[in-house]
Amino acid sequence: MRVRARIWGGDEKELELPEDSTAQDLLERMGIEREAVIVKVNDKICPESEKLSGGDEVLIIPIVTGG
Repeated sequence: MRVRARIWGGDEKELELPEDSTAQDLLERMGIEREAVIVKVNDKICPESEKLSGGDEVLIIPIVTGG
């Protein structure tokens, strides 16, 4: 299945993933640690266990910390 993924403020990528892939699978494929981001699938914040479907749009928002 194909999904579109975009990192906040960055480029959009279209990725081919196996059926039954989760948001965590997508993050691993992109080399991103789950603890460092918030994931939105089709404009809804979701857990890493969220199943993805073909055509989903995933926005990855880095968590900013510090002072």
